Amino acid sequence: MTLGILQQSLLIMRTVQHTTFKDQLRWHITQEKIQSEMDHALKINEVKDNHISYTKPEWLNNKHPAFVFNIFGKEGNKMLRYKTAVSGGHEPILVNQKEIKIEKISNLVIITTVNKAGEKSEMYLTLDEQKV
Repeated sequence: MTLGILQQSLLIMRTVQHTTFKDQLRWHITQEKIQSEMDHALKINEVKDNHISYTKPEWLNNKHPAFVFNIFGKEGNKMLRYKTAVSGGHEPILVNQKEIKIEKISNLVIITTVNKAGEKSEMYLTLDEQKV
């Protein structure tokens, strides 16, 4: 009986480690994508509690050069999405979040999320002061 419990415990531990690793990897990739966008931005137009607005240099001659990472959805089912500032569709970045908050402290942007399981995570993005 003890051996059976030990085997079950090892299987559960392996599953938890695998799931946690996938989630952490996904989180780091998302953070790198957002950081890359901020690094490449010509100008950071605005950072508010529900969005980050910035201008892309390669879109300056287009009708809508500004892009936004913003929070969308109702309480308990929020999404961080990427879209043009004026019109068009969107690309979901983080979905099925219980809470999402964006805050700016000096040259840092902190994106805090709470998932459906109640786990809190924070993303720290650095901004080039000359672009703000």
